[in-house]
Amino acid sequence: MKKILLLLTLVSVFSFTSQASHGVGGDTRFVQTGANQFTVVFRFFRYCSGISAPATINNARVLDNVTNASVTTFTANKDSTVTITFGDECYVPPGLCVEEHYYSGTVTLPNNPNGYYVTWTTCCRNGPLVNVASSGNLLYAQIPDPALAGGNSSPEFVPYPRDGYFCIGNVKQIDFSCSDTDGDSLRYSLINPFNATSGGGTRPFTLTAFNAGFNILNILGPGSMCTINPATGFVTARPAQLGLYVVAVKCEEFRGGVKIGEVVRDIQYSALNCNYNTLPSFANFPTLQAFNFDDQGCFDIVAIDNDPEDTFYISVISNAYAFGATASLGTPNGSNYDYSWTDAVSGAIDTANNVNVTKLNATDFQGVGRVGVRFCWNLDNCELLTVDSFYIEALGFSIGCDASIDSVKKRISIPVLRSDYDYNVPNVFSPNGDGVNDLFFLKKDAYDRCYDALNIRVYNRWGQLVYESQDAKFEWDGNDESGNPLSAGSYFVILQGYYGGEEVTQNFPLTLFR
Repeated sequence: MKKILLLLTLVSVFSFTSQASHGVGGDTRFVQTGANQFTVVFRFFRYCSGISAPATINNARVLDNVTNASVTTFTANKDSTVTITFGDECYVPPGLCVEEHYYSGTVTLPNNPNGYYVTWTTCCRNGPLVNVASSGNLLYAQIPDPALAGGNSSPEFVPYPRDGYFCIGNVKQIDFSCSDTDGDSLRYSLINPFNATSGGGTRPFTLTAFNAGFNILNILGPGSMCTINPATGFVTARPAQLGLYVVAVKCEEFRGGVKIGEVVRDIQYSALNCNYNTLPSFANFPTLQAFNFDDQGCFDIVAIDNDPEDTFYISVISNAYAFGATASLGTPNGSNYDYSWTDAVSGAIDTANNVNVTKLNATDFQGVGRVGVRFCWNLDNCELLTVDSFYIEALGFSIGCDASIDSVKKRISIPVLRSDYDYNVPNVFSPNGDGVNDLFFLKKDAYDRCYDALNIRVYNRWGQLVYESQDAKFEWDGNDESGNPLSAGSYFVILQGYYGGEEVTQNFPLTLFR
C-alpha cells in the first residue's frame, strides 16, 4: 500500500548547519588493470544541499597494509554525478535527495607481500545523527599483493538503495551485498563506522563514537533490531525512534580460505513516521452462493484497494474447478469490464463498472485499484454430487512500498441444491389414441439421471411377461413386444431399482382400458 510520509519529519531529519558537507556515506574499491596497475574508484554519497562535493580528490593515500607506511598519494577526478531517484512506481518520498559522486584515479603499486590499503577523508557527515556523534567521512578499501596469482579486483557494493528510508516499527531489509569479478568468497559483518581525523586516515582508524544507548550490538538503539546475514550481506533492521542513522558494513574476500582484501560501505538511513492507508477490502457480496444441480449460473467477486493507483491482485481458489467451474472476466465494457452483485446487507444490486482488470492465468487476476472476477459453473457432472461441500477462497492483495503484502481474504460457500424428487405410480391408463392417458410411465420430473436405473416388467393375469424395459424413463403404450394391442383388463407390474434418487422395490396391479 502507498505510504504518505510526513513532510515535517523530513524537514526535521535533514536540517543541519550550512558549514556541513552533508556526507551520507560511500565506499571504495580497486580495479586491477595490469600487473601493477590499479584504478581506484571512490563512490561518495552526499545529501543534495550544503557545501558542494569536490571536483577533484587530492588527498587520497595508499599505505602499506602491515606497517601503515605511506606509499603514495594520488589524485582522483570526478567522473560522474547521479541524483538518486527514491521509491518506485508506487511511492516517491518527498524531500529525500541524495547525490552519488564517482571519482577515479590510477596508481602503480610494486609487488608487496603485505598488500595495501587506500583511504580518503572528508568532513562532514549529514546530521544531526541519532546513533553516532557527528564526524567526518572516511572511505577505505584493502587490496592484496599485486603479485597474487590471477591478480585481484575488489568486490563492488550494489548501487545505493532506492528505498533508502525506514518506517518506524517496520522491519526492513537493506541490501549491502557485493559482486566479485574474481569469484572470491565473500563474508559480511556490521562494523563501527569510521571517523575522519587529522591523522589523514592512517590505521588504526578512529571509530565514530556511538551516542548513549547505542553500540555495535545495538546500532539502532533500545527497542530496535539490526542484524546482518554474513553470507548474503542483507541487513535486517527495525528502528524504534525517528531520526537519521548510520549503518556500516564490511565485505571481506577470501581465496582458497585465505583473506586477501576487504571493502567497507557506510550509509545513512532516515527513520520516518509512515502513515499507512487502510487495507484493501472485498465488496459486500454474499458469502453463500447456491447453485442448482443440472443448471448453470455465475456470480461476481470484486475487491477494492483504497489507493486507486495501486496495482491490485485477486487469486481465486476453489475445489469446484475440478468439476467444470471457471473464473473469468466480467461483462466487456470497451477494454474494461463490468460486475454486479447483491449487497449482502441491503439486498440491493451493487455494481463496479469500467474495471481495468487482466486475467493472468486460470485463477489469478490483476487490476488497478479494483479487481473483478466472474465465477461460473455448469453443474452437469454427476461426480460432483459425491463431494460434501464446495467453496471459493478469494485472496486479494497489493504489494506495499516497503515490500510488505497487504492482503484480505474471503471464503464463499457454494452449496449444490437438488430437487426433492418423488414419483407417483398410476394404476390405470387407457391407450385408445384419444390423447388422454394413452401411456403408462412414472412421473417425469422425478427422474434423477445421476442415480436412476430401473427395471420394469408387466405380466398379464396368466403370469405371462408382456412388457419389459431397463429405461427409468420408459413409456408403455399397451402393446406387446410385437406391437399388437393387448386386451383391456388387469395386469401386474414389478418395479426394481432406483428412481427419483430413491430405491424402488414395488409390485402393484395396473388396469388397462380401451
